[in-house]
Amino acid sequence: MNKLDEKRLSIDLIDEQMTNLFEQRMNIVKDIALYKKENNLPIFNEEREKVLINKNLSFLKSEEFKSYYLEFINKVLSLSKEYQNEITKNESKK
Repeated sequence: MNKLDEKRLSIDLIDEQMTNLFEQRMNIVKDIALYKKENNLPIFNEEREKVLINKNLSFLKSEEFKSYYLEFINKVLSLSKEYQNEITKNESKK
């Protein structure tokens, strides 16, 4: 196996872990959406999102990746809100 193949294998393993973590996160997002619906809370909480972004940025070890990580975490948060909106709309139809 050459060096490129080794690196690609490493990426494949990381991607699998990320997929599993994403599924775990979205399952919890669903629970949060249902809680928010039951308690008449808004999907978007700007203060919570700011805290979450700053906290997660503090885990980042390489400043080199900061802008990329910001894009990544903002997309994850956007998908989470989108999913919560979908869940709460679907629950309203029941």
